[in-house]
Amino acid sequence: MATINAPTLLDVQYSGDCPLANAHGQAELSSAQIGDKVRLVKLYAGTKVYDMHVVFDDLGGAGAVLDIGFEYVNGEAGGSANAFFNDIDVATAAGSVRGAFAPVTLAYDAYIIATVAGAAQTGTLDVVTTFEFKGK
Repeated sequence: MATINAPTLLDVQYSGDCPLANAHGQAELSSAQIGDKVRLVKLYAGTKVYDMHVVFDDLGGAGAVLDIGFEYVNGEAGGSANAFFNDIDVATAAGSVRGAFAPVTLAYDAYIIATVAGAAQTGTLDVVTTFEFKGK
């Protein structure tokens, strides 16, 4: 199981005077294996995640699925690999899904992560997170 840091991981997330903002994470997967974790973007402690839009290529063979969640940067317990999406079918065609979850407040700085499951995956993955930074 490898950890893949997306090029967008180091992008600074700033909402300015507007309380709602979007964070875009993108990764080009190249034979990502089952159990590989992709760190897409970092959000700060006190951020409330309201919505998410996932856009993906036809990423893998039969049974390929993705989970989208978060893990805390400092290793604190409480993160969830599938907090936002569980088993997105990415095996048969390119597509997109929107969030259907209650808002989640991040207690610590956190990475938005995608976890590869079901089969190896190759292609582009985009995740746009709508959030509000509420402070610690």
